[in-house]
Amino acid sequence: MATPKTLSQFSPPAFLTDIKPENVKAWSDIISGWMDDEIAGRHEGRTPLKQFFNGTETPYDQSADHVNITWFGFPKKVIGSDEQRWKKAESTRMVQDEYLEWSVLRDEAGSITSATFTCEGPEYWEFLGKHQPEETFELIKKINSPLLDNAEMDWFFKKDHTGNWEFDRNNKFNNTTSGGTIISLWQPNNTLSAEIDIAAQGTVIRQSHGKIIDSSDQLIKCSRYGDPDRNSDPAIGAAINQAARKGNTLSVADPVALYMQSFDTSNLSLDTSGNRDGTAQDPIPSSWIELQRGSALGKKVPLGLRLRIRNNTGAKTADGSRLLDVSDIWDDSTQNNIRYAAQFADHIKMGVAGVLGSKIAQPTVADALPCVGSSEHASLLAKAAPNAHTNGHVAPRGFRM
Repeated sequence: MATPKTLSQFSPPAFLTDIKPENVKAWSDIISGWMDDEIAGRHEGRTPLKQFFNGTETPYDQSADHVNITWFGFPKKVIGSDEQRWKKAESTRMVQDEYLEWSVLRDEAGSITSATFTCEGPEYWEFLGKHQPEETFELIKKINSPLLDNAEMDWFFKKDHTGNWEFDRNNKFNNTTSGGTIISLWQPNNTLSAEIDIAAQGTVIRQSHGKIIDSSDQLIKCSRYGDPDRNSDPAIGAAINQAARKGNTLSVADPVALYMQSFDTSNLSLDTSGNRDGTAQDPIPSSWIELQRGSALGKKVPLGLRLRIRNNTGAKTADGSRLLDVSDIWDDSTQNNIRYAAQFADHIKMGVAGVLGSKIAQPTVADALPCVGSSEHASLLAKAAPNAHTNGHVAPRGFRM
């Protein structure tokens, strides 16, 4: 066990180097502020937290194993036959609510020529746009090249009340599933502040009728963090709460972000016959699947942020009659060629990591709090946070400031 120590500051997502050294502290302060708001119970309906900590203020063993939490990136709420759910998931970014969003570029015949996935929080890009607008503009063009090589600044930015540029997450190149361009997460619930809120509130031990709640569904409904009908929110809260029930204090691992932890391609191959029926199942060239931002998927703590799939080798069908594209990829698990990028989302596993701090006495029923919205909880709120307020930080999922 290493000597517990505090973080000097929170790192940019996946240890990216986009932020200039002189601006990293400002990014760290945003993350720290969100955590401090949670700990103090400053958001409406929240109480102060005993088992959540801010790693820049509280020492902890940074070499300890992480609490790794994963879920699949395809939206749980989208149901039906495979064809129906793939089509629906690709109809609008609004339904892509598992912290994974994507955009597709098609040719005139409707074949997919590229599919790009991201899990980068909008707050990060808004921070970059505020502090480094020119560099951010160039970065947007770079990661979306060649589609945005000739872009103009005001395609992605607008002027604030002082006349300075700020990144507009609602720009038309970032809010649709078509066109092939994407910059950050856009769906309103897919934010970094929401991730921190769910993890923080997951540390609260809850009881109902004299019994500690350990069911993920009951827990999220009792604590009222996130959406019980998603893959992500219940998984995050339940895993954190399980560790908290053992007497652990917890926080979100640095660097704070949502990540693609794995992309299972074991059932994917390239049908070089051109028939798109699985006739020829050859390996997909490794360069076709490009992790544009973040660290390699498959490492101990994968930090994938942006993934692009396209033919960048010039590969053609076996008879040389045409270029192969993403729609020539065959999925043996469904016996279908790729007609929607949503099919890839079935194979992408998302994740977030928690870290353990100091131990406290294992909580008992007497320590557990009642469900949010109950009369007992209302009484606790009146005593614990009569003057609840935030420090001006972005509100987490489900809250109004």
